[in-house]
Amino acid sequence: MFDLKGRTALITGGSRGLGFGIAQGLAEAGSTVLLVSRNFQEAVEAAQRISKEYKVIAKAYECDVSKYEDVKKLIEIVEEEFGKLDTVVNAAGINKRYPAEKFPIEEFERVIAVNLLGTYYVCKETFKLLRKSDNPSIINIGSLTVEEVTMPNIAAYAASKGGVASLTKALAKEWGKYGIRVNAIAPGWYKTKMTEQVFNDPEKVEYMLKRIPLGRTGVPEDLKGVAVFLASEESRYITGQIIFVDGGWTAN
Repeated sequence: MFDLKGRTALITGGSRGLGFGIAQGLAEAGSTVLLVSRNFQEAVEAAQRISKEYKVIAKAYECDVSKYEDVKKLIEIVEEEFGKLDTVVNAAGINKRYPAEKFPIEEFERVIAVNLLGTYYVCKETFKLLRKSDNPSIINIGSLTVEEVTMPNIAAYAASKGGVASLTKALAKEWGKYGIRVNAIAPGWYKTKMTEQVFNDPEKVEYMLKRIPLGRTGVPEDLKGVAVFLASEESRYITGQIIFVDGGWTAN
């Protein structure tokens, strides 16, 4: 069960944080992993680490997913090199924090461009490569904000992730006839570079821990199992779902 040998996965935002944790899980299960990042050097280092640790093919690519032409060029290169894709993970994401009434428009637009438009661009351009797979799976990254806006000053992020959740369901409906499954993982509170500001506030950390039944925040490795499951044959009848991996936060 859960064997991904012979599979190829493309992971945006795969050089660090949640994307890297997911890439580790897929590689551990035997998948080739293609790590995409705006920071090419980071992606190279991450690919070298995965290749060495898991003895699989791991390659690095540079791309800003908020730029459609960049995404098109990336997928053209991937098609030349690999011919098809089996798994696509949309983990590239950013957050900006401002009160809604003071949110700079260019910053709001940037969050939407990376988190929502970038997810769509990658899905759209990888569609033709996924159709060549006998078990094509798209795994988007949602958020707790799909269920509950957990902190103030994240209007852009909440809007973008709400869009990702709806996009996930819309693509699942449209692409089910092609056998392409589209699901989303909604992480709870994980300490990454993007959440560093929140984790540096002891009061906010205390608030989090009181709300989480398992009594701890997440680490990127906590997403490995669900990602491997969604990429594998074992989830072949699951699509259009938002799966919360949050230590029980949404059970409150």
